[in-house]
Amino acid sequence: MTQQTKIEWTDFTVNFWEGCQKVGPGCDHCYAEARNQRFHGDNWGPGKPRRYVKGGIAKLHKINRGAEKFHEENGHWPRVFCSSLSDIFDNAVDKVWRMEAFSALEQATDTRPQLLTKRVGNVFQMIPPSWAMHWPAHVGLMITVVNQAEADRDIPKLLDIKARLGIPWVGLSMEPLLGPVDLAQPYAGPLHCAVHCKDHCTAHGDEECPKFFDGIDWVIVGGESGHQARPTNPQWFRNLRDQCDAAGTPFLFKQWGEWVSVSEVEGPGRHHRFDDGRTVRRTGKKLAGRLLDGREWNGVPT
Repeated sequence: MTQQTKIEWTDFTVNFWEGCQKVGPGCDHCYAEARNQRFHGDNWGPGKPRRYVKGGIAKLHKINRGAEKFHEENGHWPRVFCSSLSDIFDNAVDKVWRMEAFSALEQATDTRPQLLTKRVGNVFQMIPPSWAMHWPAHVGLMITVVNQAEADRDIPKLLDIKARLGIPWVGLSMEPLLGPVDLAQPYAGPLHCAVHCKDHCTAHGDEECPKFFDGIDWVIVGGESGHQARPTNPQWFRNLRDQCDAAGTPFLFKQWGEWVSVSEVEGPGRHHRFDDGRTVRRTGKKLAGRLLDGREWNGVPT
């Protein structure tokens, strides 16, 4: 079996190419861009070429071949985060590369691929025709949401895509969390629907649309790491945890990042005080850890 990753919510990472372009505030201090620059790459930004990863598909096949043994040892099929250094729905990627990746993903039936994108609006146009007719039952889809504005804009699109394509599970990667997010509120009513999901809508007439939580199967949250990391208010994490608990949605707290609540970890470090009085201390990612209110939160979708 190939080397596993240290990312808390997955078992392996696979990249079919490397490179991307910033599309939102969560991208401001992108770890993958910094890594690319550290190794003297030039694959980030408008017009920059993406770098094909020759061993990406072979790695996925290798994980699939060892999946049964992994299942015996770990009690679940190997979760594979696809495109940790890119976005599989990136407009700038060669279509041939993307079709090769989709073909490999479809064949890797003993893995549990996790497709994560910041471009949910591209999904329907970029998947193969066969996926539009029958989305592979072993593949899940996640989107990045870092604030309420992104939640309002992109979650309805995700839920529409889930309904239209029959995706088995969808989730939110809320890292770095840059503001409070209410997932319990309804999105725009059917008469003002921006995603044209009326064929799949469970509301009628002027009734309010379903809440964001209706259809979301997993929520991952975390703070920002790196030299320029922005602090996250501990209450934003707690509110999402409590919302997930009330909705029965699996919740995974990935990390504090560079800043941690002063009530969680003691030690030296620069302080940041939020308007509500809650205070975080910059201790560094390793010391900050991933305990929230004294425990780990490791929920995953079944």
